[in-house]
Amino acid sequence: MKRFLGLFAIVLLAAGCGVRPSGVIPGEAAPSGPAVGSVGNTATVYFVLDGKLAPVSRTGVSDVYADRVRVLEQGPNEDERASGYTTELPPTFEPIAIGISEAAIGVNVRELTPNAVSQLVCTIVAAGGGGPSRTVVLSGGGQTLQPQGCGG
Repeated sequence: MKRFLGLFAIVLLAAGCGVRPSGVIPGEAAPSGPAVGSVGNTATVYFVLDGKLAPVSRTGVSDVYADRVRVLEQGPNEDERASGYTTELPPTFEPIAIGISEAAIGVNVRELTPNAVSQLVCTIVAAGGGGPSRTVVLSGGGQTLQPQGCGG
């Protein structure tokens, strides 16, 4: 009898858990496309070609600002170098903190060439950075530059 009452109590509890049957509940369409921050996007980064700033499209780079700046840190790839692309960023510039409107790097920003500054700023702005003013404040080596826009 105890077994019967125990089993009856379990069945009674399971049946009364409060979940009521319903029909099919329609939902929205499933999301599509790459997620924000995903790898596989085409990213625009800036290198130097014939002494002038030049955009380069790269695939397989996420749309996170810091990831795009890391592409600059790596420099032009073999094909880009063969086509004449270079960088004016020092090999040790090391991105430290890259945000929407600020970028801290591991070298004195006052020692960067105008093209090197533009490489960083334009790459961040091309990724959607720069905030409403579309400018970026660069800092590094204990120095900070005034807000810079792409191209100036």
